[in-house]
Amino acid sequence: MPTAQPTVDPRLYAKLRVFVASESTDQVWVFDGAPDAPYALVTKIPVGRLPHQMSVSPDGKFVAVNNRMANSTSIIDPIAMKEIVRLPVGKQPHGIIWSPDAKTLFVAHEKDTYISRFEAGTWKMLPPLMVGVPQHVLTMSAARPNELWFTVTNSNENDHLRVYDLDTKLITKVKVNDVHDAYFTPDGSEMWSSSSGFLDKPSDRMVIYDPIAKTVKEEIHLKGRYPFHTLKVFQDGVYYPTNTSVMVLSDHLGPSLLWVDWRERTIIGETKLGQQPFHATYDPEGDRMLVTTNVDGMVNVIDMKTRQVVQKLPVTKAHGIASVGIAAP
Repeated sequence: MPTAQPTVDPRLYAKLRVFVASESTDQVWVFDGAPDAPYALVTKIPVGRLPHQMSVSPDGKFVAVNNRMANSTSIIDPIAMKEIVRLPVGKQPHGIIWSPDAKTLFVAHEKDTYISRFEAGTWKMLPPLMVGVPQHVLTMSAARPNELWFTVTNSNENDHLRVYDLDTKLITKVKVNDVHDAYFTPDGSEMWSSSSGFLDKPSDRMVIYDPIAKTVKEEIHLKGRYPFHTLKVFQDGVYYPTNTSVMVLSDHLGPSLLWVDWRERTIIGETKLGQQPFHATYDPEGDRMLVTTNVDGMVNVIDMKTRQVVQKLPVTKAHGIASVGIAAP
């Protein structure tokens, strides 16, 4: 199965520009960092109420953030560092992802029964995907760009992981319950899902799937851990580590970032972080991972070689994060 590759050559950028959703300030905070220099705050962009999950287009042209309590999605120009349009969406937008060709933005809703979609650039609202249930997160693979995976929340129905076929408009229900986030392994050959999703109800359960057959392969338990999110393609950045044998998972019980050999189903390392680690993005030139921690309000910059935190960037109630390479003038 082909690996999803970034569409932007990392060698072209002089600095990585990092966008962080600050939930309590209703802003997106922006940091710049050259490969051999620390990150520094450059501006704060006003958006809607409670910005939450973010997604950057695969071509690096746009950054989108869901304003969870404003029923809107803000589109940011990463070069100008300004909101260029605010899109009306359904109730309580949460999951957000771009299509692999960067032409379509998808927005999931925790309190509505359809998935919004927009044409990139024109921001024309396309016909919504009528899925019949509220959704939580979205996931896509470059290997099968017609398949939009989504998890189901706020519903009494079973089968909490589903796939919408954009060509046939058919929905496949995977036989599994208690699904929080779902994501592909770094090489795209498997899908993993975390469980619970409620901060006060930790779960060490991970379910592993065959994404072609759309069936459960096995269930594992990371004892003493509460795995949450990972670095997700078409959401958290345009760059991904070249070592596809290791997957990173935020862990709310550590609290930490876990380094996982996903083929062996084992934890091979841990980086201790502040309370409630959430999303991550990757800087290939500086070989750094950046992970948000919500309670202490930080972006943790982690050296990929040592797996140690080398810088902490204060961001009030940091949650979603995304990054784009900025070329030299």
